[in-house]
Amino acid sequence: MTTTTYPDPADLLPYGHPALQVDRIVRHEPGALEAVKAVTYHELDAHVGDSRPGRFPASLTLESFLQACGLLLMRETADAGPDARPLLIFGSARGVRVAGAARAGELLVHSVELVDRDEETATFTGVSRAGDGRTVLEVDRAITLLRSAGSLDGTGR
Repeated sequence: MTTTTYPDPADLLPYGHPALQVDRIVRHEPGALEAVKAVTYHELDAHVGDSRPGRFPASLTLESFLQACGLLLMRETADAGPDARPLLIFGSARGVRVAGAARAGELLVHSVELVDRDEETATFTGVSRAGDGRTVLEVDRAITLLRSAGSLDGTGR
């Protein structure tokens, strides 16, 4: 049995705790990625205060899904080296359906696919499921803008 090791999401995305909403990449193949987020009472208390009955908010589920899309793009450009990786800016999401919520103690599993990419945009689709397989979020189209890292410092490179 072959075990594939994937990089830590914190090494690919410019976020740290508590903004990073993806814990681990569990599968990657060209154009598709699966990532998980462990939902805990501790973090729900930190984000939303009184978290009982312990449901992960739809807004954070969408944020976690979008971070999984970013991880797919970063994995696909990993060979370019950290300095050549694009800066990702979330553009829009369409066809977003919230069908439930992951609960504290469950893994939130994001399955994302890259639909299209050019030099300036990347389009994704996918679904998020709770640990028991229930669909909690579906996204028809998530669009991310791609910019060079230098676009923020005025060099344009």
